[in-house]
Amino acid sequence: MAFGIYVHIPYCLQRCSYCDFSTYEYKEIPPPEEYVELLKKEIRWRAPFISQKKCNTIYFGGGTPSLIEPSLIVAVLDELANQGFEILADSEVTIEINPATLTEEKLQIYREAGINRFSVGAQTFNDDLLKLAGRRHCAKDTVETLELLNQQGFNYTFDLLFALPQQTLAMLDLDLQMVKQFAPPHLSAYCLTVPESHPMQKGRAPEEEQIEMFKHIEKSLQDIHLQLYEISNFARPEKESQHNLLYWTDESYWGIGLSAHSYLPGLGEWGTRFWNLNSFQAYQKQIESLAGTFSELLSSFKETQYEVLQENQSLTDYCHTFLRLNRGLDLSLLEKKFSAERREQVLQSLSGLMKEGLVVENNSVLALTPQGRVLSNRVFAEVVF
Repeated sequence: MAFGIYVHIPYCLQRCSYCDFSTYEYKEIPPPEEYVELLKKEIRWRAPFISQKKCNTIYFGGGTPSLIEPSLIVAVLDELANQGFEILADSEVTIEINPATLTEEKLQIYREAGINRFSVGAQTFNDDLLKLAGRRHCAKDTVETLELLNQQGFNYTFDLLFALPQQTLAMLDLDLQMVKQFAPPHLSAYCLTVPESHPMQKGRAPEEEQIEMFKHIEKSLQDIHLQLYEISNFARPEKESQHNLLYWTDESYWGIGLSAHSYLPGLGEWGTRFWNLNSFQAYQKQIESLAGTFSELLSSFKETQYEVLQENQSLTDYCHTFLRLNRGLDLSLLEKKFSAERREQVLQSLSGLMKEGLVVENNSVLALTPQGRVLSNRVFAEVVF
């Protein structure tokens, strides 16, 4: 059973207008030094209840982890090591960075600490669209960051945001030309998702054109050997995000920090999900109150902060996550975890979607078709047990 740790760093230069993560502008909350002390306390008090200690992946997300001093990132890794967590020789250790926040000095510190993968919040190479999205960096900053990572030979990925207001297929193609220039090992392509009433809905391409944009992305990335392996993610062979694969393949992960989510499939008959509070003040108060007064992991959380899964909930999650992957949902593995009756129930629930051409079965593996990926939200809405 693989295991990963996610560490949330909530500091940002600015709050992007489309972002719905638990983040704060740098001066809205106590300084990073104080926040890292909270992280270290959370690790010390909850680590004894986490049975898995060999870390296949560690992921620093946010927010913008590269905004804070790299010594603070190292301090978190040191605390994990002090509590018995082991980074393996082939562990993937990722940190999210924004353009213009990375230097050669930081890179060296990260490298020495064992960080070996970087996730760059590029979004687009169009300065006008970056401003419209509320980003403070410019395309030149992104280019310099990617050049530095290439020069140093690091494994990295970057985000490409499309279907932005005023963005045309021709504008997207200019972004893709830049992507081809750098030929990253991995890329995540996200369609802008905001509520209907959001100001960024104005001036966006119609849905049919958004679908064409994604198809164009997929075709273009094949030129640099990036293959789609999940609904929004492309990679060269063996460069898939090992951390995200934990989320999509029913593996264990522990989330540390503000709003961080965890899943332990071995806790309870069908697994347990738990999460930290998403208000900084509430999270701070809860962590500061931690003491040796609880006898098991869940007693350190409020009842509204965890969910012991029932079989139907576990089955729904299992189907949703595996169907995200191009490799699909292996019915033999599903039957091994659940039962033959549940296997038949899943087949029955997907039969209508198969007739519509949204799902296909091949050698007892169910997978989304290209059209099914486009309409994945509809597929998932129908696969509920």
